[in-house]
Amino acid sequence: MTNDQHLSLTGKQWVLPEPTSTQPIPLPSLSLEPWICHLLHQRGLQDDHQIKSYLNTSLQNLEDPRLMADMPQAVERLSQAITEKHSIVIYGDYDVDGVCSTTIMVEFLRGVGATVDYYIPDRKSEGYGVNENAIREIASRAQVLVTTDCGITALEPLTVANQLGLDVIVVDHHQVPDELPPAVALLDPHRPDCNFPFKGLCAAGVAFMLIAALRRHLRESGAFTESKEPDIRVHLDAVALATVADMVPIQGTNRILVAAGLRLLAQAKRPGLAALMKVSKIIPEQISASDLGYRIGPRINARGRLDHAGAGVELMLTQDAAKAAELARVLDEANLTRREIEKNTVDQAIERVEKEQLNESASMVVYDPTWHPGVLGLVASRLTQRFCRPTVVIGEGGKGSARSIEGVNIHAAMATAQEFAVRFGGHHAAAGLTIEPEQIPNFHRALNQAVLEQKGNPPFIAVLRPDMEIQTQNLHLGMVSQLEQLAPFGQKNPEPLFVATGLPIRSKRIVGQKHLKLSIGSEGHDAIAFGFGEHLNALGNYVDAVFRIERNVYRGKESLQLKIEDLRPSQELN
Repeated sequence: MTNDQHLSLTGKQWVLPEPTSTQPIPLPSLSLEPWICHLLHQRGLQDDHQIKSYLNTSLQNLEDPRLMADMPQAVERLSQAITEKHSIVIYGDYDVDGVCSTTIMVEFLRGVGATVDYYIPDRKSEGYGVNENAIREIASRAQVLVTTDCGITALEPLTVANQLGLDVIVVDHHQVPDELPPAVALLDPHRPDCNFPFKGLCAAGVAFMLIAALRRHLRESGAFTESKEPDIRVHLDAVALATVADMVPIQGTNRILVAAGLRLLAQAKRPGLAALMKVSKIIPEQISASDLGYRIGPRINARGRLDHAGAGVELMLTQDAAKAAELARVLDEANLTRREIEKNTVDQAIERVEKEQLNESASMVVYDPTWHPGVLGLVASRLTQRFCRPTVVIGEGGKGSARSIEGVNIHAAMATAQEFAVRFGGHHAAAGLTIEPEQIPNFHRALNQAVLEQKGNPPFIAVLRPDMEIQTQNLHLGMVSQLEQLAPFGQKNPEPLFVATGLPIRSKRIVGQKHLKLSIGSEGHDAIAFGFGEHLNALGNYVDAVFRIERNVYRGKESLQLKIEDLRPSQELN
């Protein structure tokens, strides 16, 4: 790819792809268009076998769940609990992955006759993960505890659980600490001794592997001689939703699980998700991974951000359409409230950044004790995108969220300042912390120095990397169908971005107050640029565009539409 110093309207630097002619030639044994083959080559798929495996999303290609470390112990203890009617409690996180993995475990275990309940902690009063008070309450009424989307780092709470006689099974996917908590089984693909080949599962994916192994064990034990064997495929809608919403890689096993889950979601069989699709204005037959990430997921997450996430589990579990509709309405309202709180917080944070010139340093730390902890990560993302700085946003109770930019490992940077924080954790792109307000200046100084050492001096410029340069006269509606072979899209398998330069603008207008509707190229392709209304007057007669291609349906007629990602005036033609 070539580095182009000509910045776009959003201040990004485009790194253009090499000309197609210099890329590897297409593979003749596959019935794929050459441009599709070039895209697959760019994504590291170099031969027929790799490409065929990538395109085949059959469930038969899933790995054996028994390869996962501690799977036999987990299956044996749950089987015993089912047979001997031991009480089981599923302890889930309050985000989409926690809600979905909890749903999968409760739903399956109840279906095979287990005595099972669930517990979701309150984000505001209890915080993330397993806490000792909850453990003591659960120990008074259960013999088995299954943690989902949490637990692998809960050394002290699970030590208490062990002392109280609770048999613990951890179902998690986060990074594994040096010292593991005491448990009957610790299911986490990131364990160094775990032989399960795919490491990118979310907690719902791990839960699905657990129920698959448990069903097989129950079958071999004769548990279904007098009852119908459950179909675990009914849980794949929850697996797909969690996998997309938790932003794990949509590759390998995850791609298979999401593709199968989307096929199930298209049938709208689960009342709760059918109701959520209705309030989200999603046509089930047309649902995509993007809908899960941007429309369904946020509505479930919103409840956990602002109130108690138990409503999300209730929605997923209910078979009552009327109850599902009411719960979907509650989640939709919570999402509207969350969006309003987020917008107000973003506006306040931007005002503070600009007033105090915080964006002149290598990193930004913004604090207000009134900011709701449930929206801080979203606000940090917005500030990071706007100012191209690693950003930490701290609110009520000294709780904060951090988001990073390309070239800065925010977890490593925060580690150099951890002496000033009560606690912190995360990964290279995002992290969280708790800090005493008086320590924020010291924390920011140390963080700033770490960012300077990693990235150098600001200003930092955001980079956009289109996948392929294309002539607009070669665009046609059939390409959308061909691209659908590469779906589902998501993390590590993004929807391809195209770039075209020197496009004449045939018409331009504002739609919906802040969006830009264009007719571009000599062919007059319809294009929509969401949020670009403010740039209307900055466009000349010719434009360069980075875009995705999509099918637009209006009054029953299908046409090609370009969904603009970024724009810049054509340097040589205006």
